[in-house]
Amino acid sequence: MSETIKVAVLGTRFGTLDIEATELVGLNVAFVQAAGGSAEAILEAAGDASVILAGSPPKFPRELLLRLPMLKAIVRYGVGVETIDLAAARELGIVVVNVPDYCAEEVATHTMALILACCRKLPQAQRLVSAGRWELAPLRPLFSSEEQTLGMVGFGRIGLATARKARAFGFRILVADPYAQPDRLAAVGATAVELPQLLRESDVVSLHAPLTPQTHHIIGAAALAQMKSTALLVNTSRGGLIDELALEAALRSGKLAAAALDVLEQEPMAANHPLLQVEQAIITPHTAWYTEQSTVRMRQYASREVARLLRGEAPLHPVVG
Repeated sequence: MSETIKVAVLGTRFGTLDIEATELVGLNVAFVQAAGGSAEAILEAAGDASVILAGSPPKFPRELLLRLPMLKAIVRYGVGVETIDLAAARELGIVVVNVPDYCAEEVATHTMALILACCRKLPQAQRLVSAGRWELAPLRPLFSSEEQTLGMVGFGRIGLATARKARAFGFRILVADPYAQPDRLAAVGATAVELPQLLRESDVVSLHAPLTPQTHHIIGAAALAQMKSTALLVNTSRGGLIDELALEAALRSGKLAAAALDVLEQEPMAANHPLLQVEQAIITPHTAWYTEQSTVRMRQYASREVARLLRGEAPLHPVVG
């Protein structure tokens, strides 16, 4: 009989692991589940694990990875890998895999919902009606999407899906992404530009870039100052792309018309976060990725990557390894 392989599932709220068990049937896997909210909790649950299936909360700095000598791979339930010290993983021979293709349409749809809600000032309109005011004047000005420019910072799967949906509303599309593929740009009639031009010309700026040392606070005071005062900023990617204090200042001063965020630098956001008091800000609780179907896909795709690794096959989406 082959040796049992321990797979630790950390930082999820799935309850049962029926999907994971189905995908890994026949591989002699033993699961353990834990919140993994601290280094000690991770060590307790996964100290002798060969593979970790990780949700968003658990963090894997170098000093923790050094204390997991049996660990062969970390597979992320999701796209972002900023919670993992990738250089340390590479040095220690730990494979890191993500699942970048489970929710592109969901995030793109949520992005468009936020863009349209801002463009049509739906939250402000709802507040007017709730206050007994049946008026247009407080909502002026509104602009036609057919005469507006959507600037996209980052143009991977989600960016492409968002651009496709945005074209149906008539937006002109600009893209700032040094890795944007010409065929993808051509597929939606998008134009590649440098970031300063995108910021100057866009009526809506939508962020779809990964969080790296180079993109951290890519939208700060200097970038916000280059944008139109009538512009909207939307972020469904990673909270750390935006300097939130600079954003609050721009919104309060009228240098930016509105912002819609599904991600914050610290989540969950604090009850006294200053953006909660800004009328021009729409904030949703990191739900862009979610549908019932995308949750199943995420778990299936991540588990299938574990199965490939355990069978000695190459993963489809390696980040390290």
